[in-house]
Amino acid sequence: MTEAAAALESRPGPRPFSVRTLDILDATVGALAVFCLVSIALVTLAGVVSRYVFSASLTWTAEAGQWLFIYLIFLGIPLAHRERLHIAIVGVDALLSPGLKRTHQVLVDAAVAYTTILLMFGAQKLIALIGGLSTALALPAWLQYAGIPASCAAGLVYIALRDLERPADRYLGALGVALAGGFYWLFDVARVLTFPEMDPVWLMSGTFVAGLALGIPVAFSMLLGVFLANLSVDILPVAAIVQNVVRGAGQFLLLAIPLFLLAGALMNVGGLTQRLIDFAHTLVRHMRAGLAQVTVVSATLYGGISGSSNADAALNAKMLHPAMLRDGYKPSFSAAACAASAVLPNIIPPSVGMLIIAAATGISVGQMFIAGIVPGLLYAAALMLAVAFVAKRDGYKPAMARATWRERGLAAKAAIPVMLLAVFILGSLRFGIATPTETGAIAVAYSFLVGALWMRSYTLKGLWQILSQTAVDSAMIGLLIGAAIPFGFVLTTERIPQAIVEFGAAWLTDGWIVLLFLNAVLLIAGMFLDIGASILILAPLFLPLIERFGIEPVHFGLIVICNLMIGGLTPPVGILAYIVSTVTRLPVVDVFSALGPFLVALLIALALITYVPAISMGLLWLGL
Repeated sequence: MTEAAAALESRPGPRPFSVRTLDILDATVGALAVFCLVSIALVTLAGVVSRYVFSASLTWTAEAGQWLFIYLIFLGIPLAHRERLHIAIVGVDALLSPGLKRTHQVLVDAAVAYTTILLMFGAQKLIALIGGLSTALALPAWLQYAGIPASCAAGLVYIALRDLERPADRYLGALGVALAGGFYWLFDVARVLTFPEMDPVWLMSGTFVAGLALGIPVAFSMLLGVFLANLSVDILPVAAIVQNVVRGAGQFLLLAIPLFLLAGALMNVGGLTQRLIDFAHTLVRHMRAGLAQVTVVSATLYGGISGSSNADAALNAKMLHPAMLRDGYKPSFSAAACAASAVLPNIIPPSVGMLIIAAATGISVGQMFIAGIVPGLLYAAALMLAVAFVAKRDGYKPAMARATWRERGLAAKAAIPVMLLAVFILGSLRFGIATPTETGAIAVAYSFLVGALWMRSYTLKGLWQILSQTAVDSAMIGLLIGAAIPFGFVLTTERIPQAIVEFGAAWLTDGWIVLLFLNAVLLIAGMFLDIGASILILAPLFLPLIERFGIEPVHFGLIVICNLMIGGLTPPVGILAYIVSTVTRLPVVDVFSALGPFLVALLIALALITYVPAISMGLLWLGL
């Protein structure tokens, strides 16, 4: 329930219809989303158990997991509408007056609602066209898409009723939905407005960039651009766009994303992450600015389990920032250390970013995981040097005595159950014991059993909260990946990747110049786009170019990940800085200003990773 709804509930008298309706939708849609998330874990785990315990293969588990993830994505979309949780960048709304902000909100809601209407009717057309049975489940193939129209309709209800919780803005959402209906009639029914003379790529790209600037969620900006490109040239029918979204988001590999996110969340709530922090505390607490060093080391250890930088940023800000303040750290430095350390979980495997780039380009995720170990440790070392520099510059002294070896041994013993999981994840992938998705399911089961049976730290309310939050987070990432597929299809159809290769061949004369150009583009993109969006748009475009110059795809993948994580710390988007700012209640400008030394250290490390391939490829070359 939102804060506004909770406030209204506390008032005497009947609760507003809008709040009661949204609460019922929340309960229903949320329960279905949690069911899908839990079912993904159980179905995937069943496949592993059947193969290794009973020596039998359940051929239907992969397809069932993929279908469940599609349902999860489209159930998560309306849930994210109510709290505006969709991935978006800070747009022009921050510069507008209150009156113009309302107009801006109507336009954003109209764009999202218009895209939702097209998805809804496109799915209906697709369901009517598809026949036959699915390969493994032997169910009618159209059932894979059956939940999309209903979830889109629920999304429109959320948008229309959401603002009724706020008296001053009560009709804005409904106005946005009504405006979207008008757009649908003009563009798609009466076809009064078309753009036959416009280049479809320019129309799509221009719409996408304008949508980002307005603050329209990234996935909806992509889809809106693709839909409008059809007004120029009929590249993809609406039903085909929906099919492409489902095809892109429904890859079996991508099931690892919700599973690793859930494993990390279970460890946080189950108290296992605290054991990693306690172990890190014994290792480096005696150094200058020891608690800031603890933040870096604990993020390094946590990165071997979670793969979520956003979760680590929030965790650091909640657990370590208050302790640093008590020890006399400057609030801005403490917050900057929390944000900068959070880049590590997306570089040290398992990494959500690596899963996305593997899905987008076909690069081996197992090789990416192995290749990410040394660059991740290099980034950790660079951050520790940055902390040491700031500590010396600002006069921080060691505040705590060096831990004894006995204290370190006891802390290591307590953290063994967590570290064993990290070893298992890498070992199972390296030796082909399980796929990344299956490994994620085992990690979920392990985290839950340890937290429930050994630590006994779960409550039903706490479990429900993390399941609900993980479901929505997974849905947002899945939607972004799905939206990028038709977006990339239009670019490929119009030969944009080939044009980039031709440009590179004509103007970029050597591999090191290509890498410099690549890093410059990625650094700029990272300033404005979420890492997932940047990967999905740019990695497939640049892959043919780097292959032409003999650069290893795995090395390229690590450069992309390491580069774009820096974008999480740079204005104007800097999602990691915003997360820490929100949790710590500090102005984000203060966080950005304190990140300078960390950014310098990371850029030096990025240069080494870029131009010394052995840092990324060494373990693979050694046959590990």
